[in-house]
Amino acid sequence: MRWYRKLYIGERAKKDRHRIVGKVKHRRPQKDAYLITLATNEKNLLDIYPANTMLWRYFYKSDILIVGIARGHEEAVELACHIIAQVFRDTGDFNVRDYIEEHGGGK
Repeated sequence: MRWYRKLYIGERAKKDRHRIVGKVKHRRPQKDAYLITLATNEKNLLDIYPANTMLWRYFYKSDILIVGIARGHEEAVELACHIIAQVFRDTGDFNVRDYIEEHGGGK
């Protein structure tokens, strides 16, 4: 699991961003937190997961890149739309993967 250096953060998640990231990194359960990642299927743009999904060994040990955090599914969808819109504004294309990797990749 990797983290995008310029992590996108939803409005409701801003005050808890350090707590959300810390709990994900230390595999602690949490309520109503969501993660936006680069899609595991390269034909898609982004994936949205409940943060508790990262408790599963498969996800925790994977090379998944987390690009955003949000509080609630609705905010996660809005944030994913914001990310895609920003990529389109900046590049005129929907190649989110290349944009993210070019602008900070993961750590």
